[in-house]
Amino acid sequence: MISISKMIPSLEDKVSFLTTCTMKKVSLLLLLVCLSAFATGQQPRPKIGLTLSGGGAKGLAHIGILKAIDSAGLKIDMVTGTSMGSIMGGLYAVGYSGNDIEKIARSIDWVSMFSNRPPIGLVNMNEKKEFSNYALEIPLEKGKAKFYSGIIEAEEIWLKFGELFYPVHNQKDFSKFSIPFRCIATDAATGKAFVLKEGEIVKAVRSSMAIPSVFSAVTYKDTKLVDGGVVRNFPVRDAKDMGADYVIGVNLSKGLVSAERLQSPIDMIYQIAFYKDADDFIMEKKLCNLLIEPPTDNFSAASFAASDSLIRIGIETGNKYFPYFKRLADSLNALYPGASFKANRLPPSENVMIDEIQLEGLEYTSPIDFAGKLGLVKGKSYSGKEISTAARKAFSSGNFRRIAFFIEPLEPPHARLRCEVIENLPTYMKIGLHYNSYSDIALITTLATRNFLFNRSKSFVKVNWSDNFRVLLKHDQAFGQSQRWGMLLSFYHERFKFPIYQDFEQQYEYKSVYSSADLKVYKLLGTTTMAGIGVAHEWITLAPKVSPTFSFDGKNNYWNSYVFFQRNNLDAKVFPRKGTYIDAQAGVVFGQNPNITFVSDGFSLSSDSLNLSFHSYEQLKFKSGRYVPLGRNWTLITQFNNGINFNYAKSFLNFYSVGGINDFIRNQITFIGLTENQVNTGSISAVLAGIQYEPIANFVTTFRANVGLYNYINKKPDTWDHTNFLSGYAISGGYRSALGPIEISLIYSDQAKQFKGYVNVGFTF
Repeated sequence: MISISKMIPSLEDKVSFLTTCTMKKVSLLLLLVCLSAFATGQQPRPKIGLTLSGGGAKGLAHIGILKAIDSAGLKIDMVTGTSMGSIMGGLYAVGYSGNDIEKIARSIDWVSMFSNRPPIGLVNMNEKKEFSNYALEIPLEKGKAKFYSGIIEAEEIWLKFGELFYPVHNQKDFSKFSIPFRCIATDAATGKAFVLKEGEIVKAVRSSMAIPSVFSAVTYKDTKLVDGGVVRNFPVRDAKDMGADYVIGVNLSKGLVSAERLQSPIDMIYQIAFYKDADDFIMEKKLCNLLIEPPTDNFSAASFAASDSLIRIGIETGNKYFPYFKRLADSLNALYPGASFKANRLPPSENVMIDEIQLEGLEYTSPIDFAGKLGLVKGKSYSGKEISTAARKAFSSGNFRRIAFFIEPLEPPHARLRCEVIENLPTYMKIGLHYNSYSDIALITTLATRNFLFNRSKSFVKVNWSDNFRVLLKHDQAFGQSQRWGMLLSFYHERFKFPIYQDFEQQYEYKSVYSSADLKVYKLLGTTTMAGIGVAHEWITLAPKVSPTFSFDGKNNYWNSYVFFQRNNLDAKVFPRKGTYIDAQAGVVFGQNPNITFVSDGFSLSSDSLNLSFHSYEQLKFKSGRYVPLGRNWTLITQFNNGINFNYAKSFLNFYSVGGINDFIRNQITFIGLTENQVNTGSISAVLAGIQYEPIANFVTTFRANVGLYNYINKKPDTWDHTNFLSGYAISGGYRSALGPIEISLIYSDQAKQFKGYVNVGFTF
């Protein structure tokens, strides 16, 4: 007698058939499965494997498939993934639902994730000016350039992974996740696939996505790991090795692509790095029982700016395959009710008490200083978010290339915090370019080092190489373990052109030579606020480039003592969308030593012969601005700029220079509509309102208008007339680039009655 079971295809064939048959045949298939079960006895539930391929940004399309699987109630028994597939697969395996992963993906600033720069809000006030100012930063080791295994360390990825995988920090065996999981990396030493199935899930996932030459390799035991896509971008066989009877494969790669589709450096690196995977890839696809390939051909691995579109494509594809998932889930649940789908699989995220902090990799920073920057206290309980925020604060100092944290459980709820640290070299050469309509093109170079003279210090020499030469030497010394108190010593020197205007028309051009030696003592009040006192000695000389009929040569040196307050919580350095900045300084100028000579028709008179006296006077500078988001793409801008010299009658050498859009010259009060130095005065107050519109990422259009009152401090209000008022407007187009901001503006002033073009490229000195 022939067994009924031998007349029925294998169970794997039945499940495969289920996903490809028409709806009319489903009931027949279920009947055959039931007959087989009755004839042979109940068999173990077939195991469903899910394999997610790499693909860079295109991996966001995996989310839609995961959502469809969840909606269908289909229980997945094991997950394998490579690169971006390892991220999505890892999150799903530890317990996040497809909906959870979509929320995570939409909340992430993908540009910041790959920038290897901390959020500007965590950078201390005394370092915000230099933060992210340069197109190129080159570490120096013994005077020579040092190069790493990848351009990007991606600190934010390490920390974001640390947060997301925190609920399973105490589980080092990936087979014991709510869904067993494996991901693939490549052993950089042997070129062979490295299957990661235990240890630190954060390190495993980060290893799997380390695209060679883009992301730095990850040290794992005695080797270095890079992107698993080099050898196995679609790890279906690993799902089979884990015992999968039926594999759903989601593939976002088409193997090697044609030359015309290689459009970005990332595309080229993917193509070259994955040559070895090309043949293996074809075999892996054949192992799938159900192969899903979302239509992402129009996107590249670097298309993170199109994250919304890629997620939408994944959702549309998931909806297409939902009926297959649903009928497969319903049939399996009917036959095997003991292994049903669970919607909420993520373990509760409980705080852990940090009993120990273990530091690995410190060379230039003492453990005490690192602990001070970290700010965590032994014996206190912390969440994953709090630990990652502490690591971000330490990273924002600029001293570290990477800080990765791992939780090693002790007796619950106690744990050891292990920090793997890669320090930046102490010395860097930084290079930037700047062009401005007023100052022309300049090459800006900075040689920066830390702990040069004393521990907890940063020093640099910065030079502006152009016709308008500038040099700045600065030494910033922090004190105490928390490093909230500091002393800043600086010397600045410039030789700048200085146009002289009459009735808003340039009449003469002078040259200005200015130097200052400055000493500040400050206290950091959090990362966004700083206050302190200072004293400076300043020297200034003004002289005509070509002597006109009437001119003056002026010199002066004087002391300036002051108190200051600064606050900056803007969300971005370039074209921010929200936040406030304040820069306030009040002080006394005293001890003047002027030497001024007036020349007219061949006769000259000195300030001494004219009995001019230069008394001490008070000075107040106040600049503030606020950015308020209006919906998704619009931002309201308001600003108030103020500069007053009280009891100040001599306007030869220390007046305010009014004009310009960018604040980058001495004693400048920016004013839309005028160019730099178009008005010089001892008192100026101006208010501005504007609207910023960002239709697509990194491109902005701005309209601004401002009004101001100047030369009013020595006049009574009833003597003010129209000559004391200013008004101006500007419409600008801007772009966030690797060089810094690029902004082109058309400006107009009602008083100057001229339309002018204004261009700024890169960060100012």
